[in-house]
This record gives sequence, structure tokens and C-alpha cells, in this order.
Amino acid sequence: MILDNDLIFSLDIGTRTIIGIVGEYTEDGKFNILAYSKKEHSRRNMYDGQIHNIGEVVKIVDEIKRELESKIGTSLKRVSIAAAGRSLKTCKIRLDKEIDAAIEIDKKAIEILELEAVQKAQEKINGENKNKSKYYSIGYSVIEYYLEDNIMNSLEGHRGDKIGVNLLTTFLPQIVIEGLYSVISKSGLEVGHITLEPIAAINVAIKEELRLLNLALVDIGAGTSDIAITKDGNIMAYAMTSTAGDEITEALSKKYLLDFNQGEALKTNVVGMKYKLSTKEIIEDINETLVQISLEIAGKIIEYNGKPPAAIFLIGGSSQMPGLKEILADNIGLPKERVSIRDTSFIENIHGISEELKGPDII
Repeated sequence: MILDNDLIFSLDIGTRTIIGIVGEYTEDGKFNILAYSKKEHSRRNMYDGQIHNIGEVVKIVDEIKRELESKIGTSLKRVSIAAAGRSLKTCKIRLDKEIDAAIEIDKKAIEILELEAVQKAQEKINGENKNKSKYYSIGYSVIEYYLEDNIMNSLEGHRGDKIGVNLLTTFLPQIVIEGLYSVISKSGLEVGHITLEPIAAINVAIKEELRLLNLALVDIGAGTSDIAITKDGNIMAYAMTSTAGDEITEALSKKYLLDFNQGEALKTNVVGMKYKLSTKEIIEDINETLVQISLEIAGKIIEYNGKPPAAIFLIGGSSQMPGLKEILADNIGLPKERVSIRDTSFIENIHGISEELKGPDII
């Protein structure tokens, strides 16, 4: 019998779909997917990555939970979730502290150092937003560690008088986080871990060796386009735009006088079609919207990177829209082959990726 403590249950509560995956680590250190479930919202319960209708989202999460429990034969209690970067704020922070040089640095000491740095960043973010909504830490990436002011890849096992860390921390408004926690609680679950969507995605989509290159990962979902940028082996920036797949659906709905769900169905069909004249005509009709989405993504990448990156990897369901990656390449000034869609086919050390789990929306 599988024990809940041995399982990793994750939920992607997206603007258009909710995906649940359950898996476990094998003895050889690989991750094995045991079951998955994917369901679409029947109505617009979420806008731009934020939950509006908690009750309806709870119903879908509960359906997914019960379906997965049926498949694996045990109950699920804890879940890991990722939040879209709506109203995202980021903060780079460095913290140094004196320590006892006679004591070997262990994982606990490093965790305390990182936590104190996150707390310092949170105080800074909330101090800049006086009399406004509070922001909460949603995840962070370590840029560098320091031992006696020397840059280190790892502190564990070393000794010294002073250690430090340079973090890139991310924050979301209280209302966004509380909405997610409310859904999880009302579904009979508890949050075991929470992070930012691009933080979760980049750890799968861009291996550490590739992060020496200046790359951008863009998760184009329904409500938001979430961005992560790597350089010199580190994740140097996270960003987002609020234009994504829903803008495509709305453009189709207005052009062809469809309701939102009909527009969404047409968009899905266009993504699935081979290039035919009818598809080209549809893409031409919404070209202005595709240009708008790509210009905002390109602008945000340039804002945080200072120049076009060496390459851009696209993930997320809306990244598959015909013509979008080519338009993005033109607008940011990259050769078309430097903007590509990443799916799960290249992911290493994971078993159980079926054909239905191959797409860029699964990353």
C-alpha cells in the first residue's frame, strides 16, 4: 500500500485548467508519475491567475483529488501548489551574519540564513507599500553564497567566521495567496509547499548547466505570461505580464461573435490544426492581439535583462498558438530558431510521462 508520506501531490490551479499529478521518488533517485488528472473550468472562475469564484474552483479540485485517490488507492492530505505571478514584486537582498568558526556549517544553519534574508526582503517590500495590501513571500532563488566574503556555490561542511547569501525573492499580494489557501483548505487538503510558477517551471525546463547562458523562460498561460531569466549560472530575474491566452480567446470571440467558451474552443482547434488556409485566415484576423502579447513579453524581458537573451524557451498552453513564437522572435530581435517551444520530451529522471503529458502546458 502506498503511504501518503511517500507521495508528492502537486496541483496547478490555472486560469483555464487545473492539473493534478501524484508521484514518488524511486530508490535510484528518479521521480515516477503514478497518476494525473486534468480538468477545465466550465466558466471563468479565474482572471489573470487570480481566483474569483472560490466555490467553483473547490469543486474542480475536489473532483481531481477524488479521481487521483481512486487511481492510487489511498487518500491525499498534503499538496504542493504554484502561484501565477499576478502583481508580482521581486527583491534582491544580501544578508551576512557572524557565526562560530569552530562549528561546521550544516543545512539548518543555511536554512536559517536564507529565512532571515527572506524576512529582511519582506520587510523592505512591505515598507515600500505603506497603507496598501501586504505582500507575502512566495519563493526565492539563491544567487550566491558567501564565506568570509568569498563567493561560494555551497556553504555546507565549511567553517568560518562569517557567512552570507544573496537571494532573489518573489512576493505576491495577500489576496492572491489567501485565495489559493482557501481553495486548498475547503478541498480537505493542506498546503505542504507553495512556490511561484516560473520558479517551479525553470527547475524542469532549464537544467543548471544551461543557466550559464543568458536565457529566458516564458510560461504563456491563459491569464498571465510568467518570465524567468538566467545568466552566468543563476536565475537573475522573475517577471510577468497580464496578457496571455485569454486575450487571444477574447479577440476570437469579438471577431466571430462567440461567447468566451466558444472562443476558447475555437482557439483550441486552431492550436490543434495543421496549417490550412482557414487557420491562416484566423491567425491573420487576430494578428494584432498576438503582436500585443509578444510586445509586452519582449518589453518585460528587455526591462529585466537589458538586451535580448541568447534564446527564449516557451511553455504553457498558449505558447502553442500558431505564429506567436515567430512574432515574438521578430519583436525582440532574435532569429526565429532562437525562440522555441519546450515540452516534456526532454525532461530527465522522470518515469511515467505518457503521450497525454507531453505538451508544454504540463511543464
